[in-house]
Parts: sequence; structure tokens; C-alpha cells
Amino acid sequence: MAMNNLIKPILVGCMPVAIASFLVTGCQESSAPAPKATIDATSTYVPAQLNQETTAPIIVATPTSTPAIDDSTKHEAQVAGITKVDQDDISPSQVYTSPKPTSKPKVKAEDAYQQEKPTLMGLKLGTPKASVLERFGKVKKQFVMEEDNIEVYDFNDFSVGFNSKGLLEFVDVHSVDIDPGLHGLRLGQSQQDAIAILGKPDSKSTYVLSYKAQGTLLKIDIDPHDNTIQSIKLFANS
Repeated sequence: MAMNNLIKPILVGCMPVAIASFLVTGCQESSAPAPKATIDATSTYVPAQLNQETTAPIIVATPTSTPAIDDSTKHEAQVAGITKVDQDDISPSQVYTSPKPTSKPKVKAEDAYQQEKPTLMGLKLGTPKASVLERFGKVKKQFVMEEDNIEVYDFNDFSVGFNSKGLLEFVDVHSVDIDPGLHGLRLGQSQQDAIAILGKPDSKSTYVLSYKAQGTLLKIDIDPHDNTIQSIKLFANS
């Protein structure tokens, strides 16, 4: 009993020292810096697996390069003005036909040459200049025959002359490409053709056939080498 009483004060005296020592040790441990985590430089980062429902990647198609066109094919298409197609697929109505050249002046049947009304190109001598130019339009060439004081208008296939009063003095046809209004007779045909169409001439030679009517003279010039008509003129028979 006495022993217990002796130990009790010793234990009571040691308790504060033990508590103080525990507190000091705890403070030292808490104040010490925490060790840093070591990172292995050789380790590989693996990202977390994406959600399986992630939007599918967008695929961009690279356009195929346009095939080269042969220059000769391109030129043919430009000249033709159409794309090449199988000729069997083209109907006759689809075939393009280039427009015909502007038609030549035509003489009406009632204005053709007659003994009662001698004309050439459907024109009667004495017709005013204004009427002639209005009928045939723009001329190719114009000049004056000073010796006779005749103003000449050339329409390329034929020409006309007007006197000082502005009245038609003559008509001269000098192209095979135009119908002069002699019932089908034109330049390039034979002397026999002229006689067959117009009848017997008032005068005939190797070079000329002449038809007189109503104070006019229809002169048909003949080439003696091949016996063909070279020009046809109508003028006053003085």
C-alpha cells in the first residue's frame, strides 16, 4: 500500500513530460515538407478511352482531276459549234444548215421583157432615178460618164445610167448570177438559146443580136469563140 502511494506521485509527475514530448514530435512531423511524387520519364501517357458514342470522323473526298481534252477535239467542237455526238442519234431536223446568201433581185413576170413593153431587170427606160434606187437599194460603185453626161450606178451584177434629167437612160447586165428578166435567158447561154426564147432578132452578126421595140434597142453581145452571151444591154434606139 505504501508502495503504491510512492509510485503514484512519480507517474503523475511524468505525465506532463510525456504529453509535451508527443506534441513536439507531432509538430515536427507536420512541419516537415511532404515528399514529391516521382515521375518516371520513360512512362507513356495513355489518354482515357473516348466514349464509344463519339461522332464518327468526317471523310472529305478529294475531287478527281479533270481528264485532259485533246486540243484537236476541242478545235473540232468549236468549229462545229456543237458537242460531239453519235451521228446515228441526230435526226434530219436537228442538222444545222448554214443560211443561204442573200438572194439576188428577181423580176416579176409582168415586168419581163415584151415587144409592147421592153424592159431589162424589170426596168423601163425613162424611169426616175429615185424609183430605181429605192427598188434595188445601196449601190457598189457610182461614177459619171463625162462624155455623155451620164451618171452610172453599179449594183455589181448590173448597172444603170441616168441622164441629166435624172431619168433612166440604159440598163447593162454583166453577170451570169442574175436573171435579167428575159423569160429565162441569161448570160452564159448560147446565141441559139436567145433566138429560141426571144424570137428572130432585127439584126444578127457573129458578135451581136439586136431587138428593136418601142424606141429601144436590146443588144445581146456574143463571144464568137464559144458562141455564148457575154452581156445584155437596153438603151434608147436613136
